[in-house]
Amino acid sequence: MRDDLALTELASASDVGRVRSDNQDLDLLAPPLIAVADGMGGHRGGATAARMAIDSLRGVGTTTDPAALLGALRQANTAIVAAAVADPDLEGMGTTTTAGFVDSGVLYLVHVGDSRAYLVRDGRMVQVTDDHSIVAEMVRRGALSEADAEHHPARHVITRALGVDIDVEVDALRVDLEPDDVVLLCTDGLSGPVDDDEILAAIEGAGTLNEAASTLIALANSAGGPDNVTVVLARVDAVTREAAAAG
Repeated sequence: MRDDLALTELASASDVGRVRSDNQDLDLLAPPLIAVADGMGGHRGGATAARMAIDSLRGVGTTTDPAALLGALRQANTAIVAAAVADPDLEGMGTTTTAGFVDSGVLYLVHVGDSRAYLVRDGRMVQVTDDHSIVAEMVRRGALSEADAEHHPARHVITRALGVDIDVEVDALRVDLEPDDVVLLCTDGLSGPVDDDEILAAIEGAGTLNEAASTLIALANSAGGPDNVTVVLARVDAVTREAAAAG
């Protein structure tokens, strides 16, 4: 029997934080698919946009076709734009979305906004996605240092989100995986107030991914909890192809 790589442990956690009155984040654990969405545009609008994005992704089911992920986000974008036009109470709504699935040892990702995907491997953590924000783009151009970016007044202004325009540019990525890799998806309620070293230490120091998820939420709230915070953690390990096919 040949071995394959598949998701062998999953965990998620979400919290309103210490400043917001409601939680407009959503997550999805539907192996082999995982996702986070961070809604924006008012109490009703943000929650609606995030739900529409997650519902569209849920429709992908167990399909392991990268094109299906892209199609789901584009379909969600069209639906969010149409809903905002039809209902004045939803005007201006949108959502970041980061989603992916594992197939044959490869993580396929789609990404819009400033939620993030990280890869944890051998005691190191690497950010896989690029933030679609004014400040992140200034850093990539060399116009702003990463240290200055942490305190820039426009650091939360994003340049891409589902629902903002009828046409949306979606990043599509693939990452080759190794046994015992951990994938972290999170909203900026974690990556904003908590630095990468603390995030890595929490994941590496936890006995299970459920414990790690709880610790990450606690760290975000200890840092002031300025926003809703949502995390999804997935461990990848070797399984027989028969076991992977069985689900």
